[in-house]
Amino acid sequence: MLVAEQSVTRAGLRSILTAAPELRVVSSFGNPKKAVEASREEQPEVILVGTREGLTADAAAAQRLVSVNGAPGAKAILLHPAETSVEVSQVLTGGVHGCIDPAVDEEQIIRAVTTVALGGAVFLPAPKVQPVEQKLAIDGPSPAEASLTERERAVLGKLARGLSNAEIATELFLAEATVKKHLTQAMRKIGQPDRLRAGLYAYQHGIFG
Repeated sequence: MLVAEQSVTRAGLRSILTAAPELRVVSSFGNPKKAVEASREEQPEVILVGTREGLTADAAAAQRLVSVNGAPGAKAILLHPAETSVEVSQVLTGGVHGCIDPAVDEEQIIRAVTTVALGGAVFLPAPKVQPVEQKLAIDGPSPAEASLTERERAVLGKLARGLSNAEIATELFLAEATVKKHLTQAMRKIGQPDRLRAGLYAYQHGIFG
């Protein structure tokens, strides 16, 4: 599914993606809000999201599209490059699977969509690497001080990879409600108020699942 406010971007991406025999564009929208209902009905595997307002707005629109009100099983790609490693960590912990500049060449776009559909993550062009510790400043006790259980660490690690509760449940062979319980307990122990900061905490402390 294509969700891009600029008609030129939508038309260009549709032309590129429909030319790839392994891909099919199920629909395209210029208004992200109107696309939520369609995503719920069509359940696309990948949603490409681009607003006129930049990366943060793209990420917020993507989160609505892959929420329980939209297509929770879909993977989102933002049509805006992530310029730093900090932005990469932020979008990953927000449940996004990649950022691409629509101006990259056609083969890269096709390869990016295919990679994300298969469960990977793609950032094109590659962001500048910056020391995460100096930029995030996520306060809280160390994982040892927080007395995290093995299961809580596992859930946080997968959150740091940008997985949704449903995806974490699948990988850990747990019920989604159980994942939510472990995540809530872990967030309380590490003193983080939301999923984004909990994911950044895990990223900062090297907890990966």
